[in-house]
Amino acid sequence: MVFVLSNSRLMYVSVSSRPIDTEAFIRIHDEAFRYFGGSPEECVYDQTRLVVIKEEFRELELNNRFYQYATMAGFRIRACEGYDPESKGKVEAGVKYVKHNGLYGESFSEWSELESYMKEWLDNTANVRVHGTTGRKPFEMYEEEERMHMRPYFTPECVNKSDVLIQRKVDKTGLISWGATSIRCPWHIRAQALEWKQLGQGL
Repeated sequence: MVFVLSNSRLMYVSVSSRPIDTEAFIRIHDEAFRYFGGSPEECVYDQTRLVVIKEEFRELELNNRFYQYATMAGFRIRACEGYDPESKGKVEAGVKYVKHNGLYGESFSEWSELESYMKEWLDNTANVRVHGTTGRKPFEMYEEEERMHMRPYFTPECVNKSDVLIQRKVDKTGLISWGATSIRCPWHIRAQALEWKQLGQGL
C-alpha cells in the first residue's frame, strides 16, 4: 500500500505477505499516520471494497468497520468515481515510483529483509530526493509547509480491537441466523430491540 501526501509528496509504503483485509488496512493507516506525525483532514480512495461496499448514483455504502476507524481518527473519506483512474491523482505516480525505483530488480531472502529495505528506502531515497513536480525534497517541504496543517493523531482504541462486532437481525420469533444455525435471542435483548423499534429507530 502506498500513501502520498498531496502537497509535499511525502510517501509511506507498507508491504504485506497476505491479502489485506479490513483489520490490516486499518493497521497500515495507523502506521502511515504515525510515520507522518499526524493525519490529514481527508483521505482519497479508489473503489476498493475495503472502503466502499457499494456505490449507486454517487451514494456510497461504506465499509462500516473502516468508517468507524476514520471517524475516531478524525479524517473524512472521499472515494473516486468508479473506473476513473485520473481522479486518484498523485498516488498513481507514487505506486509506479515504488515499483520501478524501489522494488525493480531487488530480491530478498526473507520477509523481514524486505520490510527493513522499504523503511530504509523511504527515509534515504524516496522522501529525500528532489521531486520531479515540486522541485523540492518531500521531507523538507513537509516540515516547512505541510506538517502544521496535519491533525494530531493518536491511535484509536479500535485499531487493536480483536472483537469485531457483527450485526445480525432478530426475526419476529426471536431467532438470530448464524451461518446454517438459528440461535434464540435472550428475552431481555428482544425486549430492548422491540423498544427501539417502537421508538422508530429500527433494528
